[in-house]
Amino acid sequence: MPKAAGLPPQQSEAAQLGRRIRQRREKLHMTVQQLAKRLGLSRNTIANYEAGRTAPTASDLLRLAGALGCTVEELLCLPDEFPPARFAFRAHAALRKNPDVLAVAKGYLRAYREIEMILNVRLPPKQVPVDLPEDQPLDAQYIESVAAELRRKSGLQEAGPENIACVLESLGIATVFFNYELEGLDAITVVQDDFILVMLSERKRLVERTVFSAAHELGHIVLHPFLFTTEGEVDYEDVKRWEKQADKFAGDFLVPRDQLVALWKQERLDKLPLFHALVLLKRTFRVSFHCLYYRVRELGLHRQRNYSSFIGQIKQRLGITGHARMEDLEPEPLAAETLYRTTRFDRLVRSAFLQGLIGVSKVAEMFHIPVDEAKQMTADWLNPKHELVEHSDI
Repeated sequence: MPKAAGLPPQQSEAAQLGRRIRQRREKLHMTVQQLAKRLGLSRNTIANYEAGRTAPTASDLLRLAGALGCTVEELLCLPDEFPPARFAFRAHAALRKNPDVLAVAKGYLRAYREIEMILNVRLPPKQVPVDLPEDQPLDAQYIESVAAELRRKSGLQEAGPENIACVLESLGIATVFFNYELEGLDAITVVQDDFILVMLSERKRLVERTVFSAAHELGHIVLHPFLFTTEGEVDYEDVKRWEKQADKFAGDFLVPRDQLVALWKQERLDKLPLFHALVLLKRTFRVSFHCLYYRVRELGLHRQRNYSSFIGQIKQRLGITGHARMEDLEPEPLAAETLYRTTRFDRLVRSAFLQGLIGVSKVAEMFHIPVDEAKQMTADWLNPKHELVEHSDI
């Protein structure tokens, strides 16, 4: 939302909201005292709301809208235009192929900003370094150190990669899952002012790829913030270098060197064929087989160097003949339900509905789903599934 000069964003929004409350009250020829009495609030509380000194709570906002004969959305008077949304260059090719993706991404971005305004909440400040020294070379050692720092800050070790959306949110990066089929599009990152939204593809299989894509996007956010302000074409060699750096970050973030090396040595995995060693590693790190392959090769833990040859070995082990997609070469794939998909955005929309701040149609709009589906979803929210715990003698 555009900020008033010299005012913090929260204060500016409160002042604008207060002005709209006063305007609607005056149109109804209602005094501050009358409005306060109708709501069961003090006169000072209403005066503070109108002056923008404090912002109404979600419950007061709902009651104010009712007393003033308008909806919460009308009272908030959400802007038609937020600051420009910026995408990294990597999304441009996909967006040129299908511009509808751009509309979907902007729709989710607006919905996220809107639900925060409705509930008067903000994502905690970003925990990622955004101002790297200009003269700092992005070599392997530096990328590894940044990945280790963010792994520690995010609590990835405790949360696990299946909670990658929560991990990003703990770093102040908004995250949603979107259901849009477009080959080669696993994730989109969009930036608006200081707000960052990562959109992850709602995959039905190979959720390991979703996890890696999320870590890859985090790598670009941290290492290449300039990509979201770059205009025009970029050099192909630069693109390849940036992609390799983001892949390197993702590998370090998901599979830290010290843990991998320690496990490899303690369990003497070098005595096993590489295929079986990687399967055992996957049971610990719960990431893509191919991510583990590259990490093992990068750290010099195994002599296997020929990628094409190893792909052939995997196909032989899995009994696959002919051409196979990457998804078909993932031994012991994680079940789709393994990936925790309930994000902060989901919780905010549900909370707003249960508070009566938005209706079924708004839920459908925010989630980009049919109204009938939203009706069923909200019905489940009102009457959640349950299981009776049997009594026991213990």
